[in-house]
Amino acid sequence: MRILMMVFATCICLILISGEVFADGKKPFSATAVQSLNGQQNQTGQIFVSGDKTRFEYVERGREMVKIVLPKQQVMRILFPKEKLYMEIKAPADTPMPGGDDENPCPPMDGLTCRKVGDAKFGELDVEQWQQHHAPSNSDSTLWWEPVRKMIVRQEFPDGRILQLALTGKVDFGGRETERWDISMAAPDGKITKAYRLVDTDLGIIVKEENSAMGLSRELYGLKVADSDKAWFDVPAGYQRIEAPKMPTQQ
Repeated sequence: MRILMMVFATCICLILISGEVFADGKKPFSATAVQSLNGQQNQTGQIFVSGDKTRFEYVERGREMVKIVLPKQQVMRILFPKEKLYMEIKAPADTPMPGGDDENPCPPMDGLTCRKVGDAKFGELDVEQWQQHHAPSNSDSTLWWEPVRKMIVRQEFPDGRILQLALTGKVDFGGRETERWDISMAAPDGKITKAYRLVDTDLGIIVKEENSAMGLSRELYGLKVADSDKAWFDVPAGYQRIEAPKMPTQQ
């Protein structure tokens, strides 16, 4: 289940997230993405997703900006509509891909491998049990993968933390049917942090995620399914390319 986390992580990058929010993009869509965090001004912008490609329109310090991420081409474009200028840089190697590999629960990461160890039941769900190995840290984790929804429903981490999700029912969100999943993270000392997410049953993406303990909420409002629009990810005619500023070399 990779899209909300991933679209938020890719786009609200600026602001966002989380290890695992968006499932694969079954259909192209657009929406208004909003993140609120206690004590901070809400972050908002318009997002467009088609396959692995994302476009995020937002305002930063009063300046209109557009960020386009094309993971397969390893390209990130930053547009300045008012000035009709744009930069094109290499997308970071760890840029989330909404349409990633949904056949296994391993995100694309150097040194991370997955091995299926068997089938199991998780409540009423038929799941697959997997072992994840991270070579650089020589650590292993066990997880339970729900292959229909393409999501992890339980994970036991090397440091003793346990993440678990529970399906609690159907919820209407903005006129769209969603599943509500309650989330708990148990720390080794016994402390439990709770959150929840709503997953759109048609698109398979997380449209809302809330963690009251952190005072954090992320949502997709006004979601519209659309035909893929190539212009979403192209540089409009009349824009001039500028060079990205070079990062200072550390001594």
